[in-house]
Amino acid sequence: MKYEDMKKSKAGGAGKQFAQFVKVGYNRARQVTGEKLGTVQRTDYDREFQDLCNRVDKHSFWASMLTSKVELVLQPNPAYRFEDFVNEKIGNEREIRHTYTEQLGICMLNAGSDMSSSDYGQALLIMGDYENRIGEAEHKMIKNAYVKFVKPFLEAAAKEGAINSERRTLTALRLDLDAAKNRVRDAKSAEEMKNLEHFVDEAQKKFDEQYTITREMLEERDIRNAEMVEHVEDLAKVQVEYFKAAHELAIEMEDKVLNRPTKGKDMRKRKSSGTSSSSDEE
Repeated sequence: MKYEDMKKSKAGGAGKQFAQFVKVGYNRARQVTGEKLGTVQRTDYDREFQDLCNRVDKHSFWASMLTSKVELVLQPNPAYRFEDFVNEKIGNEREIRHTYTEQLGICMLNAGSDMSSSDYGQALLIMGDYENRIGEAEHKMIKNAYVKFVKPFLEAAAKEGAINSERRTLTALRLDLDAAKNRVRDAKSAEEMKNLEHFVDEAQKKFDEQYTITREMLEERDIRNAEMVEHVEDLAKVQVEYFKAAHELAIEMEDKVLNRPTKGKDMRKRKSSGTSSSSDEE
């Protein structure tokens, strides 16, 4: 008998919780609708808090855009980008792949090896070696750009989920507060108004506590966002190092190709063979 009483008590408690949940949801929906129609009053956040929210939101939006564009430059292949994304989500390292410049260098080396007896093949061997080295410099740039720019921004974005959750909670408590205030305004008697003021005080306390928590989190995020400029500087340095190395290798490559030892030898052979043929005929 006691067991059945306990079951009934638990069922009754669950029913009350559900009823309270529905009531709160209804009051919030009613408050939102009234605000859109302009028929109820609402609590506005102070200007400083709104500016803080706007700064954090702007940084979040542009950080996402910049990160995606940098990743597009680092890895133009969408299939590979998706594969890297999945690997990170399951905790695996990004796959190390040849860059397109490295692939070009490998192709030139293979072609040059297959035609190594000709001047054309020797030129390809020289270029293939340098294209490969330029590709290695590019690969280093890609790795450093990801570590020093993309990854910090992705990690910062992952932490914004907690802030957004607190902001949603603040919005919900603000709706509860305004709904309680509007019920007081609509009270038919002084006694009803007095009874409803208790709910306003309770809602105000919860709102103020959540407001403080949310503001502190936003302020901390705002400071961290300002510090992210260091990663922009890192990205600039990484690119300068790469373009400097690539330019030096390209200049050296041009010099080696134009002044290769085999240059013109095939042509001289053809000329000499043509001259000897004409001499025999005479």
